[in-house]
Amino acid sequence: MNRKSARLSSSGFTRTMLSIAIPVTLQNLLFSSFTLIDTLMIGALGDTPLAAVGMAGKWSWFFGIVLYGFSSGAGVFIAQYFGAGDTRGIHRTYGLVTLGSFAASLLFMAAALLFPEAIIGLFTSDPQAIAIASVYLRIIALSYPFQALSKAGGTLLQSTQRVSIPFIGAACSVATNVVFNALLIFGLCGFPALGVAGAAIASAMAAVVNAAVIFILGFRQRTHLRAPLSEVLDISRSFVIDYVRISAPALFNETIWAIGNLGYNAVFGHISTEAYAAMTVVKSIEDLTTIAVWGMGSSCAVMIGSFVGQGDMEKARDCGRRHLILTAAFSALVGVFVIACRTPILSLFGVSEDVRGYAASLLLIYALEAIPRNLPYMLVCGIFRSGGDTKYGLIVDMISLYLIGLPLTAFAGLVLHVGVPMTYLIMYLVEDVFKCIVYGRHFLSGRWIKPVAKFPDA
Repeated sequence: MNRKSARLSSSGFTRTMLSIAIPVTLQNLLFSSFTLIDTLMIGALGDTPLAAVGMAGKWSWFFGIVLYGFSSGAGVFIAQYFGAGDTRGIHRTYGLVTLGSFAASLLFMAAALLFPEAIIGLFTSDPQAIAIASVYLRIIALSYPFQALSKAGGTLLQSTQRVSIPFIGAACSVATNVVFNALLIFGLCGFPALGVAGAAIASAMAAVVNAAVIFILGFRQRTHLRAPLSEVLDISRSFVIDYVRISAPALFNETIWAIGNLGYNAVFGHISTEAYAAMTVVKSIEDLTTIAVWGMGSSCAVMIGSFVGQGDMEKARDCGRRHLILTAAFSALVGVFVIACRTPILSLFGVSEDVRGYAASLLLIYALEAIPRNLPYMLVCGIFRSGGDTKYGLIVDMISLYLIGLPLTAFAGLVLHVGVPMTYLIMYLVEDVFKCIVYGRHFLSGRWIKPVAKFPDA
């Protein structure tokens, strides 16, 4: 295996990491604020509408996870092809991920339009919540094809270090959502007060704007989005086989992880509507506090993929080590911040005292467990997959989620009735500690480095 130089300068690492991580972090901040703003505005309508939108949002979240699985596998190829200077490989990978993502969007949209009550019924038996959530789901599902196009184009741009364009698209999308949320939820400036339906319409409009901005700027700035159609559709049987071999485990990993998390949410939904509303509030805050980790994960994936594509394995290992240290340090700071500020943060949400009390306890648990929660994400999504190893995370996630975490959480919450905070603690702790130990050993072994592209000097 080609190893090249073992030296990765601190200044070079920092400069490259920040050039990718900062725009991606800001993009994630915008999309997380998107969720937070929805939660704040819909929370003013009451606990049941808030919980209902959270339940409907889980189907969209599941769809987003599937898109992430497609893009995560594609990112392995594109980043390594980018490091190897293989333009044709970049373009045909983009063509394949676009076709796959768009097909998935049509399936998810059809299911949401035809069977919304059945989908929401997985999370609650409350008839009022099911009725409200079904209205929201039918509208937001119309945005899924636009989300698929945005994700495929954004993956191409991010993996080729053109991260500013997806950030601009996110900014325009969030601005659209904020303005039309206010107009359509509450009926400002002569618009009809549509409540939950208005929130869904605003979110769908925001998805269309995001896709439009990404492709308009991507074409005008002559990025890889302007690839010749002959190269985008140059999808041979052998390439599909190689792509599926690497990408399918990542897609399956994200899918089974998402299904497991839907199971977790179903546990809390069947404990009580208040418990699910508290989970919705905490999730919106959690997403905001982990945006920097997501940004660092993106920089780690692009950098390691590029180093592996160049054949510089020692730099890939060093890059992974540095990102793990940064992840642990940032997670500790986030934990301290959440503990100190959780009360004033929760005062922003117009929810009942029961929901606020549950949310305060859940935030404390999340803050204390931030480091073991974030390290597995960096190891799997930032390091292993970009190195070409997409199978290890799948195997460990299936064991930790379906054989350990989900059964113990369901037993504690629905059989033993240990209470919402203790159920939440079990949900987090039993999985994350196991994964940190197993993933840490795999990282140290170096067996996660598996090139998919030819080295430039091969």
